[in-house]
Amino acid sequence: MSGMMVSCGLALLLGGCAGRPIEYQAVSWKELGSFAYAPSVTPRTKQKKPVHIPPAVTRLHGSPLRLSGYMMPVEMDGENVATFVLVRNQAMCCFGRTPEMNEWVMVRFRGGRSVAMNMDQPISVTGNFEVGEQIEEGSVISLYRMVADRVEIDEGKPAGWQAN
Repeated sequence: MSGMMVSCGLALLLGGCAGRPIEYQAVSWKELGSFAYAPSVTPRTKQKKPVHIPPAVTRLHGSPLRLSGYMMPVEMDGENVATFVLVRNQAMCCFGRTPEMNEWVMVRFRGGRSVAMNMDQPISVTGNFEVGEQIEEGSVISLYRMVADRVEIDEGKPAGWQAN
């Protein structure tokens, strides 16, 4: 299992550690987007149908992961970002095609924390990963979520980067 270790002191500050460092497993966009996703419910039908998420992806639920990409702010806290969408490349926001539901991750922080806005450089996010449809008012609003422990600026292109 490859990944980054975080000391328990930092992990305690960010939400807990039982005396051991947290090992974050690196995950790739290729793995997360490896299947054709169809939502279990749509606003039109409002009837739930089975959703297919590969076992290799569902096993990531609850795991401490590391994922690289670009920040697209959703909720601001003054000049800092409290919630953001992590996408595999910058073109997936405003200039390219709209990302599929399994090609982005909604990122939030514990305890009202926030980070400096950084939309122009690749970042790596480490934290607890969540897999599964989040449904509000009859619509799937996310498939992947992450409660971030840390956000770091990367040099060069993010790990697992690929053009549209």
